[in-house]
Amino acid sequence: MLKETEFIKNYIKKGTKQTKHSLNFEDDVAVVNNFAYSTDTISEDIHFFSDDDPKTIAKKLIRVNISDLISKGVKPKFCLLNFSSGKSINQRWLDSFFRSFHQDLKNYNLNLIGGDTISTKNKTVLSLTIFGPVKSKRIIKRSSAKLSDLIYVSGTIGDAFIGMSIKKKQIKFDKRAKEKLILKYLVPQPQTNLINLIRNKANASTDISDGLLNDLNNICTMSKLGAEIQFSSIPKSNEVIKFLNSYKRYEKSILIGGDDYQILFTGPKGLDKHKNVTKIGRMTRKKGIKIIDKNFNTLLGGFTHSLY
Repeated sequence: MLKETEFIKNYIKKGTKQTKHSLNFEDDVAVVNNFAYSTDTISEDIHFFSDDDPKTIAKKLIRVNISDLISKGVKPKFCLLNFSSGKSINQRWLDSFFRSFHQDLKNYNLNLIGGDTISTKNKTVLSLTIFGPVKSKRIIKRSSAKLSDLIYVSGTIGDAFIGMSIKKKQIKFDKRAKEKLILKYLVPQPQTNLINLIRNKANASTDISDGLLNDLNNICTMSKLGAEIQFSSIPKSNEVIKFLNSYKRYEKSILIGGDDYQILFTGPKGLDKHKNVTKIGRMTRKKGIKIIDKNFNTLLGGFTHSLY
């Protein structure tokens, strides 16, 4: 099974002229003419399901894309929509989806300026390309962490993975908590309030889409550093805490489960004084990631995008 990183290395980067604007395909954004660009795709039966409410699918499409830019300290401004309509789509579905889609565009002050639509014989695939102005002279990359940096995350971690597992009926859980966790999976909450903090204070950053540990490993690898984190310091919602009290074996999943769409960043001491920001560790000279208060076996290689 070919991983996304291998696909990029073997097919995208090869033969492509490398420029400082593309960031050499080693980050989630590109910067051209003082605009940062990013794109993300969600697919039926992978990122959403045919029985999901179209309103939540529309919100997820917009918010997973917003997440990439805000993790770089960039406010999204414009977007392009590619809509590949699957066999389960009908007029009622479209009406519901696009009412929600345009409302969320308005909520985030996003301007839809074009795109493309096609029909498929099978699953629905939705893609957004999103971009916004870069107001500083630098973009906050994954490769610019410093040895002296502390490691921070926004929001809470693990809700989406547990919510997805409950929705897939892989886990049974308390009804009220279950609904909250599933909603976290269906409708991400990008931390737009942290754009200025990231732009002005962070040294390295990424959003958490492929799991906290995998995305931290990207920062470590690109920055040629290691990291130490404390599991007990990772911010968890009341629902996740309650869940782990009943299912302790899922602690590792908090570290490798995807779809949180929170911000993971490094920077100087004191950034956790900001609302919704928690310090979880520090960058180290020694390569690799050490979880200093848990004796977990190696966890890297959890959730990754695969091409086939």
